[in-house]
Amino acid sequence: MKSTSFLKRNYPLILSFLLPLIIMLGYFIFRQMYPFGKSSLLTVDLGQQYIDFFAFFRRTLLHDPSNFFYSFSKALGGGMLGEWAYYLMSPFNLLLLFFPGKALTAGVLFLTLLKYGCAGLSFAFLLRKTQFQRGPLIPLFSTSYALMGWFIANQLNLLWLDAAIFLPLIIYGLIQLLTNGKSRLYIWLLGLMLIDNYYMGYMICLFLVFFFCWHETVYYQNFKNVLKNLWHFCLHSLAAVGIAAVILVPTFFSLLDSKGQYTQQSISFKFEYQPLKMLSKFVIGSFNFEQMPSGYPNLFIGSLALIGFLLYFLNNHFKLKERLASMILTVFLFFSLCFEPLDLFWHGFQFPVWYPYRFSFIVSFWMLFLAARSFKKMPLPSIGKLAVAAVLYGSLLCYVLINIKKFTFLSKETLFLTVIFALFITIILGIFAYSYPKHLKLAASLLLLVSIAELGTNAVYSLNNLSYLTQLDYSQPATALAKNSRELKTLDSSLYRTGQVYSRTKNDGLANGLNSGSYFSSALEKSIPDFYGMMGNPDGDNYVTYSNGTIVSDALLGMKYFITAKGAGEITSRQPLTPLTEKPDLRTYRSVTSNVLTQTYRNSNALGLGYVANRKLKTLKDFSDNPINYQTQWLSAAVGATENTRYFQAVDFNEVIFQNVNQQVNLTDATLRRNDLSKEAQVVFKFTPKTNNSYYLTLGPSLDSDNVSFFLNNRQLNQYNTFRHATIVNIANHSKGTEVILTAKFKKQLLWLNNFVLYQLNNKLAKQQIRRIKQQPVSFTQHSQRSLTAKVNVTRPHQLFATTIPYSKGWHVKINGRQVSTYKIQGTFLSFDLPHGKSRIQLSYWPPYFGIGLLISLVSLFGTFLVSWWIKPKRRRKK
Repeated sequence: MKSTSFLKRNYPLILSFLLPLIIMLGYFIFRQMYPFGKSSLLTVDLGQQYIDFFAFFRRTLLHDPSNFFYSFSKALGGGMLGEWAYYLMSPFNLLLLFFPGKALTAGVLFLTLLKYGCAGLSFAFLLRKTQFQRGPLIPLFSTSYALMGWFIANQLNLLWLDAAIFLPLIIYGLIQLLTNGKSRLYIWLLGLMLIDNYYMGYMICLFLVFFFCWHETVYYQNFKNVLKNLWHFCLHSLAAVGIAAVILVPTFFSLLDSKGQYTQQSISFKFEYQPLKMLSKFVIGSFNFEQMPSGYPNLFIGSLALIGFLLYFLNNHFKLKERLASMILTVFLFFSLCFEPLDLFWHGFQFPVWYPYRFSFIVSFWMLFLAARSFKKMPLPSIGKLAVAAVLYGSLLCYVLINIKKFTFLSKETLFLTVIFALFITIILGIFAYSYPKHLKLAASLLLLVSIAELGTNAVYSLNNLSYLTQLDYSQPATALAKNSRELKTLDSSLYRTGQVYSRTKNDGLANGLNSGSYFSSALEKSIPDFYGMMGNPDGDNYVTYSNGTIVSDALLGMKYFITAKGAGEITSRQPLTPLTEKPDLRTYRSVTSNVLTQTYRNSNALGLGYVANRKLKTLKDFSDNPINYQTQWLSAAVGATENTRYFQAVDFNEVIFQNVNQQVNLTDATLRRNDLSKEAQVVFKFTPKTNNSYYLTLGPSLDSDNVSFFLNNRQLNQYNTFRHATIVNIANHSKGTEVILTAKFKKQLLWLNNFVLYQLNNKLAKQQIRRIKQQPVSFTQHSQRSLTAKVNVTRPHQLFATTIPYSKGWHVKINGRQVSTYKIQGTFLSFDLPHGKSRIQLSYWPPYFGIGLLISLVSLFGTFLVSWWIKPKRRRKK
């Protein structure tokens, strides 16, 4: 009986949780998403970034907790607290601990479904507690919230979805604070949101300020009460921020070295697009891949919610003062979606890289909030008001129809479906308006069914516009990488880096505990891509890829092992893995392990992550777009050689054949032109190595895959597609007397041979200099992600301890038990002076400002508990 009573009493909440979950589960089963088929939910950043962070999350919690603060798998090494704060602090992620290995994609699907359900439950909780709705109208609006366009479009951005779950709960907490003085719910929920994801939490904090102003206007009593509520709002908001300070403070300072370096310096007071164009996003299926990098805000909420939103402003049950306040806030929010200064304001004064207007979930929440509030005071509208709302809605659809050719993400089919559902909703509201309240439950049930059909249709059309990785695309390379990692840990337990000649993503190392030198993160420190650009490896504002190493850079960066994929001729029963780059230099490295899909080589030239170097390294200059010179000067400075030492020598091609291209004598920095635009154009470069040395080709940024396709000996050149600085490509080693043919096929009319130079490395001289560095060996006796212990014997004058560990104030160094000062070399790395003779070195890492943040959090927690303990008896006495 009790269980029946509970279900009867709480069925709106239960339905609010189950309906969006079941709708999306049905879609995922239909699309054969793993574990229901061969496909997966992995697409764009979820497949290229987040899934690897989730694997890292499992590895850290289950095997190596020291990764929480620092990881050498982050490019060349870096603090991880800021990464956790942005990517991994969601409490939902704990469920991923139950999904090992290739089953992680099933965990992602489970997590996605759970977040859909929790979003519906969260909004239902707000509606019920505020008594905005009751009965079947609660799941109607809560399902519209859970399946709104923003949630559908961003289901791949799992880390942001928590914000939509927390927002209704935080708003309810704020309402409780302002009306009843109850603060605990507000403080704890806001604090947890800021810990969960500070970025989306920042947007919610902004909205809370506006919502507070709206609430105080609507429920104004007197100025004294407004001041009292303002004090409570500020005080308890600061308490929530204080509780989250353990994450916020160190993250803030880490952002100054990463995203803070890209803050917009100038703001244009302009509209980013014609504002009326955002109306197209209220149509079913108004989302596709092209909308991800630069689209309009995702605003779809369903016809009933949109009609309810319009009816709110026509509802004279609400005072004019309230509707005016609501209109002002609505106008502000919609201008934020198209006016550049306001857009930047919501995004922390940085334009988003892909996924624009990320705060549009707040706009959808506000529209649904007003729609639900409208139907509370007017469960079924009058015919006159419904007609006005229908005309406004119809005008919106007419505008879209007239301009439909401008919206590539829409079709006449989806517009027609939107019209059909809008008509159904309007007819149901019109018919039952006369019979209210007798048939209100029937009307609510019909509206719920039609709305579910409309929201489900939008989900299907929107998500069908995206392509997804198959389960095999993920599991095969992920399994191979995990196996490679286990083999290397068994083979060698020392501290080293492992280069990749094949990869699935830039975060393979992070996912599998390999220090691969590659990384992709929104919070990557700016100095790292700057260094990679000088080194001749691909880089961007938020990624680096160690795919274009030379024998010199492999040695200096401590790339001790390299994992390469076997070719199709070496594999009989499986699909070969995708190569990342060319690496003929592997012929000079020794094969150490081999399995079905991969082979691993050892580089005997590799230094450790720290080495003894000449103090000339302190004065090494930057070299923009000249990676050959940079590597030359780095090696020479490290050994104390003269600046005139040359390891690389430019060589000429034996023959150059121009086909449908104007001929040039000097190739480097020449601009080539296609003669006949109707025919293909290409240039064939031929040379025959006279030695078994390494040969490298430098390519300027104009020679990326957008402009040219390169072929090496009649097969596609394996090379990273896009790069913004000159890169180095290894095209020959141990190829004496064998002709090498490089073909450049035009993709456009012009081709600029920017930094196009062929070099030969003097392998013998380079290895001789590397051996000189090794004559003062550094022996790492103990190591973890946060601490290193080493022994060294300095036998030469003017030496320093050079590391390839990125510089951070968090690193502290002791030599023979005494603290020493550190400094930055090469604009990137940690270094410190060394005394002559034998020394024991201890390096330890503690996140900068973490101690201060922890102290603030503890004080805030203590203060919150103390105030709560003091207020409770006081309230009892009043009663």
